[in-house]
Amino acid sequence: MERLIRANADEINRLSQVIRDTAGTRWRGPEERERHAAACAEFRQNYERLAFPGGYANALNRLAEHDPNTLDVALTFLEVRPYFFRSGYMWKTLLKRVQRVAMGTKQHARLQKILDAYAAYRATRNG
Repeated sequence: MERLIRANADEINRLSQVIRDTAGTRWRGPEERERHAAACAEFRQNYERLAFPGGYANALNRLAEHDPNTLDVALTFLEVRPYFFRSGYMWKTLLKRVQRVAMGTKQHARLQKILDAYAAYRATRNG
């Protein structure tokens, strides 16, 4: 799962780069404008699927239902901490949501490591 999350983040970043690459030339003519529009459409079409395995909105719903499989995937996402467009917002939302889900000892230990790492990260940013 970790490999998939990283690969999906790389693909989102690649799609974002295509948008940036075509944005500067879209004013030159209809072909360039169409290339940019196609890049934007491809990004929008694939983002939800790539942002989180099974879809981000679906994951939030499944976490609300206390789904243990989604909890494991969400914990892996939090551990990996992928970087892509809006991933920071997703990370913080998932962190809040997983804390509401009943979990076993191993899952709780994983969450505690995530929380400890986040606290250390925040201390370096504010200190």
